Amino acid sequence: MATSIEYTKRKHYVARRPMRAGLTALEFVGCLAAVVGGMWLGAIYLGVDVRHVAYRVLDEAELLDDVPPDWRPPGPNEHSLTREQVLAMLRKELGSLRSEIVALRTAAAEVGDPKLLTEAESLAKQKTHDYWLRLSEIARSEAAFQRDAETTFDANNAAKVFSIKGRISRFAAKTVETVPTESVDPTVVQFGQQLGEWYERTAELYERAVQIWELPAAKQGRSQLNKDWRAAELQHRNEARLLNERAAAVRSSLSRQFGVEFPDFATSATSQHPADSEATTARMRAG
Repeated sequence: MATSIEYTKRKHYVARRPMRAGLTALEFVGCLAAVVGGMWLGAIYLGVDVRHVAYRVLDEAELLDDVPPDWRPPGPNEHSLTREQVLAMLRKELGSLRSEIVALRTAAAEVGDPKLLTEAESLAKQKTHDYWLRLSEIARSEAAFQRDAETTFDANNAAKVFSIKGRISRFAAKTVETVPTESVDPTVVQFGQQLGEWYERTAELYERAVQIWELPAAKQGRSQLNKDWRAAELQHRNEARLLNERAAAVRSSLSRQFGVEFPDFATSATSQHPADSEATTARMRAG
């Protein structure tokens, strides 16, 4: 019975005991950290410097002097530059820009520094340059011989002139083949082969002219042979123009690759073939 009365009293006491209000210290610290963290993230998102804000709050509250110097947040004008410092920085940047522009101009004017070439590259440069000059010399000489032969042309020696012009072209083709190509840039070697093949076709064109010219004027089919020859001659001239364009492209590429200016190729060598024979073409028509 006593136990039942005691239990009833305890239950009545618990029921009447007031509920505890407020937060514990841990809950308070957690809430404070959440608020501060949220403000910090919001300031970062909005681009606000929290350190400057803290400096201003402490300064307005006249508490800044109470904060140790090492702990004080930086002021908004603490890292600002003076006008003289800004001018000095601008002068330095201007000098840097000028130096970089000069470097770009130098690199454009001297594409490929010969001093930086390896021994093998220096050898290739010299051999390629010599090969290029030799091809140009062959082309120039061949063109001069062709012009000289053309000046002697008349109705009495036409076949003989055509024969000589064909021999000149074939001689030029064989001379190109004899030029040494060891250590020469492959692009130039390929151009030399194209030039030699063009001279071979020139020789064949003149040899066909000899055969046509030696036919009797009344020979049936000679008119058609003349027509075919003129078409082949026109195609050959077009090939000459393409070869000249190829020479210009190769020269430009070599100049950039080796850092020196390669001389112009003797384009007159191909532009006159058989362009110098426009009179020849007229004579073939007349024939």
